Amino acid sequence: MTTPAIALHLLNGFELLVSGREVPVPPNSQRLLAYLALHNRSVPRCALATALWPNLPDRRAAACLRSSLWRLVRPPHAIVEPGPGVLRIAADVRVDVALVRHYAAELAGPDANRTPAASLPIPVAWLTAELLPGWTDEWVEAERDWFRELRLHALETLSERFHARGDHFHAHETAMAAVRGDPLRESARRRLIELHLADGNPAAALRQYASYQALLRAELGVSPSPEIRRLVQPVLADQ
Repeated sequence: MTTPAIALHLLNGFELLVSGREVPVPPNSQRLLAYLALHNRSVPRCALATALWPNLPDRRAAACLRSSLWRLVRPPHAIVEPGPGVLRIAADVRVDVALVRHYAAELAGPDANRTPAASLPIPVAWLTAELLPGWTDEWVEAERDWFRELRLHALETLSERFHARGDHFHAHETAMAAVRGDPLRESARRRLIELHLADGNPAAALRQYASYQALLRAELGVSPSPEIRRLVQPVLADQ
């Protein structure tokens, strides 16, 4: 794959690359690019200014938006495409979050089983990355929650695909990544327990269940669901 002219990375931190070289971007311009990239559509300038500077009067927010646009680096290709009263991220900008979104949609689609799970068009690290860590804007936190759910679901689906193809190593790896991403997520724990049982490792399945049970009690004061308890019940009955 050839290096794109412009790449915008929002996973594990903000980074703008032009022809493979990092380009410094002022903080307000970073927020502008990130907002447009995450929404991936034309956004009215007034709505954009309000979202990025919610505590400023409309005129001041509009001025901040103009300043952020002016401060953007101007490479041979546009980063932001203006329209009548709107802005959007340029079509030629390669955004890591958009690629993950597209891959997750393909993975969940009807033709997913026709493509080997190992043929990932994206780095696996992107499925374990955090979106813009350290950014505290409300719109970022909402997008972060959405992206976290998307990548965890993709990891669980990948684990199922790998296991169906007999690739036990990657099946366990992706299931464990989902558990690390959200230790309280029952579907991820259930997937891992199923893998241990399918591989003939009941002790590992019980350890995983006991760890999950203890965490649930400590964090939420609840017990695992009957569905996940049924998975380990045959092992407990043999003891």
